[in-house]
Amino acid sequence: MAKIESVKWSALEQAVTAGEEKRPSILVVDDDHAFCETIARCLAQRGYDVTCADSGEVAAVAINEQHPDVIVTDVQMPGMDGIDLMNWLRDCGLDIPVIVISGEHIDEGEFGEKTVDCESGMAAAAQLGAVSVLHKPFGRALLEDSVAKALTYGITLH
Repeated sequence: MAKIESVKWSALEQAVTAGEEKRPSILVVDDDHAFCETIARCLAQRGYDVTCADSGEVAAVAINEQHPDVIVTDVQMPGMDGIDLMNWLRDCGLDIPVIVISGEHIDEGEFGEKTVDCESGMAAAAQLGAVSVLHKPFGRALLEDSVAKALTYGITLH
């Protein structure tokens, strides 16, 4: 895929160069390039240094090279998915806050409450310690708020 202006793809560009002030770094992981670029542009406009990866495997390499402050990952991807990535982070002892996004179906209960099948990826992500679990489609303000909270409060995966 060609480089898109203001969106860094992990395999194509280096992290912030020496001498520049370090901004909080966000790694966005999604196999849907257009969605990933949209999220990256939204966060870059808020002053974050954003890198995209289109798979869990590419994300793992980027994490080792760049050590992002927050990871925003889709749950369902071919190969290493978001849950596998969270397990990998835990196994490596890396305490990086993770925000999980998913297009999984959420049922609405009798009283309007949201229910997720306990076998779903979103439920697994929550059990693994995701800072936030966002259901597609979600608003820009919710994403920005989730990232700000992840940077402020952090998390330890369990």
